[in-house]
Amino acid sequence: MEIINNTYKLEKANRIYDTYFDENTLFFDIECTGLSPRKSFIYLIGYATRCGNDITITQLLAKNESEEIEILTEFEHVMESFDKLLGFNSTRFDESFIVERCRKYNFATKIKSKNHIDMYLRSTKARCLLDLPNYKQKTIEEFLGLHRDDKYNGGELIPVYQHYSLMNDEKSKELILLHNFEDVKGMIFITDILAYPELLTTDLRYLNHTIEDNKLRFEIETDLELPNPISKQREYGLYIIKNNRIYVTLNLFEGELYTFLPDYKNYYYLINEDIIIPKSIGESMDKECRRPAKRADCKVKKEGQFLALPEKIDIGTTRTFKPTYESKETYIDILDITPTLLVKVCRYMLKH
Repeated sequence: MEIINNTYKLEKANRIYDTYFDENTLFFDIECTGLSPRKSFIYLIGYATRCGNDITITQLLAKNESEEIEILTEFEHVMESFDKLLGFNSTRFDESFIVERCRKYNFATKIKSKNHIDMYLRSTKARCLLDLPNYKQKTIEEFLGLHRDDKYNGGELIPVYQHYSLMNDEKSKELILLHNFEDVKGMIFITDILAYPELLTTDLRYLNHTIEDNKLRFEIETDLELPNPISKQREYGLYIIKNNRIYVTLNLFEGELYTFLPDYKNYYYLINEDIIIPKSIGESMDKECRRPAKRADCKVKKEGQFLALPEKIDIGTTRTFKPTYESKETYIDILDITPTLLVKVCRYMLKH
């Protein structure tokens, strides 16, 4: 077994790095000779540690299958000093592969006892924000602006490793180490992608709003700074996110709408007059002139300016208005707009 160390400075540190890649976190990535842990073996484990802004990437390289147990044992020893693991597609592949290979050697690994965060699974939670063709590591690297020197994938490197193992070819060894090094370094770089799913649960703070030209514009502040700006268009409006600010524009409607009373069973509908009256008043009226009110009858008209709401958003007890009872479009009076409601609308837009 050979151990290779490389150290470099972390160019940037922010809340996301400090949350997910602190000094108690071990980044890791494995290289193996195939996808089946029963038919293949691990020939390289790369891992990264952080001390302040100093990053050390260590690579454990097995010359052949007989040295696999050595790199597994060394990695297990390294893991003892860390509570958290971080990887990419690592819970479903890397961890499972290590467990299966340790089982072959009757070696009890503690990898499953660690707090393991899989960046692939975590980043897919932000599909509602991101328009990526897929969530592969190289796709995310490209989205965030990282362009590799390494042009291979893991499968393409299998014959390269086999050539190194048989011939002790230094050029093949360099290609193997470069690929794994850039995988690990790339994972560190794309930690920023976790800002997007984090945005869905972080605190949102109302700053201000204005009404102009049948548009409501408001601004929200967060504690997160997104690495890349994003924008989304909806039928009812749009949002743009830049750094730690969210700029939302929503459509306003000016005209006549109705609010529908929930207690319709307490009213009569006057057939000839197209109005409703409380049953306590209508009991004395001719039965041919009245009937029990239906839900659609119990409406109160209002003229003014209204805010269009996203479909199915829960705004609590705030009065809502519609063009007709059957309409899916829902509005609120602009006089009922509050900072709390705008934050709720913003959060809904981010998640849907």
